[in-house]
Amino acid sequence: MNRVPTRPVQVRLPEPVDDFLTELAEERGETKTDIVVEALEGLRQQLVERRMDAGYRELADEQRQVVLAGLAASIPTIPD
Repeated sequence: MNRVPTRPVQVRLPEPVDDFLTELAEERGETKTDIVVEALEGLRQQLVERRMDAGYRELADEQRQVVLAGLAASIPTIPD
C-alpha cells in the first residue's frame, strides 16, 4: 500500500475478527494496518456511491417534475 503518515489508534475486535485480520494480512504479506485501511476505504467508497445514487434519484425526480410542468404549460387550452 501507499505509505502515508499514520497515527496509533486503539480498537477492540472480537477474537474471530482479529484472527481473520491476522490470517489475511499474513496471506497477503501486508500489515493489519494495510488491510484495515483497504477495508475502510471500501466502506467509504460504498457510502459515497450510495449518496451519489440518492442524489441522482432526487435530481431525476426534480427534473421529471420540471418537464411535466413545462408540458402542462405548453399544452394549449380549449376555451369554454
